[in-house]
Parts: sequence; structure tokens; C-alpha cells
Amino acid sequence: MNKEERIEYPAKASDLRVYTDMKMFLLALEQAGIEAEKLLWCVLNDRNKKLTSLYFAWHFAGRPYDGDERWEEFLGCDFSFIGDITS
Repeated sequence: MNKEERIEYPAKASDLRVYTDMKMFLLALEQAGIEAEKLLWCVLNDRNKKLTSLYFAWHFAGRPYDGDERWEEFLGCDFSFIGDITS
């Protein structure tokens, strides 16, 4: 979208909304030990393929949180790419 189109594009309050499922996923990542700066990276890079795969792993594990039955399975995932600005 060029500058002229951006100026004409109507702004809505919902443009700033982070959806509930993303909030739940971010909470799970925080419980897994991901730092706040890296959580921001997740919001800014929501279309990252590795992050999407990690989200699907969390989702299909039943959306576990710390103490849930499948939490350890989720902790076995690779979190090393989160916050990587080179990819």
C-alpha cells in the first residue's frame, strides 16, 4: 500500500486489537520463560513460519499452561528462534 492509499485507509480501534488466542499463547510463552522483549517480537512477527508452527503445536496439545498435563510436551519445543531478528 503506498502513502496515498494509507492516508485514505480508514482507521478503526480494532486495528490495534490483539486477539484472545494470541494473548493466551503469549501467556504460555511467558510461563515457558520467554522474556518480555521476545514476546513483543512474537506480536511483530506473527506471520513467522516457525512461530506459526509453535502456535499449532501449543494449540493441538490442548493449549497447555504451566502445570497442565501436556505442559512438558510443549516445553520440549524449540523456542530458540524467538526474538531472532535475522530470520
